[in-house]
Amino acid sequence: MLSTHALAARCIRAACFAGALTLTAATANAAEAAEPEVGTTVLAQRQVLGIIGTQERKLYKDLRVHRNELVRTGARSQVELRLDDNTRLALGADAELRLDEYAVSPDKDARSIAVRILKGTLRFLTGRNASETYRIETPSATIGVRGTVFDLYIAPNGDTFVLLHQGEVEICSRTRACRPHRTVGRVVQASIGGIVSDPVRWTRSLVGGGVTAAQAFPFVGRRLVVDPVRRLTHRSITQGARTIERGGREIERTIRKISPF
Repeated sequence: MLSTHALAARCIRAACFAGALTLTAATANAAEAAEPEVGTTVLAQRQVLGIIGTQERKLYKDLRVHRNELVRTGARSQVELRLDDNTRLALGADAELRLDEYAVSPDKDARSIAVRILKGTLRFLTGRNASETYRIETPSATIGVRGTVFDLYIAPNGDTFVLLHQGEVEICSRTRACRPHRTVGRVVQASIGGIVSDPVRWTRSLVGGGVTAAQAFPFVGRRLVVDPVRRLTHRSITQGARTIERGGREIERTIRKISPF
């Protein structure tokens, strides 16, 4: 039988533990409350985490996300987000993205939207705001968009690869070398060394280790919750222009039938 002193000590430890849990929860809630909500999770598969400061939570469908929140996916995981201005994002496996900036004007439209993808792959679809509103940062580039749908892949060495589906982007390296990208189905590479390439078809040799088109751009040819249109194919981005033209006409017909949001 425990002595009175032992029972008292156990109760004190239990009370301290409960207090610590309460404090941790309160700290997490305070961290979330300090940053405004900017969007909603519309799909979360397997391991998807949201991190604000030192506080970490698991993201599920219909949870709100916050400015400055780091979104991280695990192996074979995926998350799709719709921001409040209707910007849509899909993040592939083993990826990290931070919702850096989301400034709202009095009429409730976003004045500026900046996201930073640190690693992995991303599909990005612009919302209802003016083109100069958007900025995407990567380890090797800054990307400005012009009413655009595109995929991003960050290679292990930090190089950025931009696959265009629709519209136009401007890709600037860290040395401020810039190039517009208007060629659907082709990839522009911005290297850590500051070089921005011409649009090229995807080949395994672009990334050390022989990364395939399917590994770099897993959303190609798939319907997503935020983008229910099959865009391009892995074959089309590794082969000639005629395949891309046929795919583009098919996408236009599909878009006329489907309005995702």
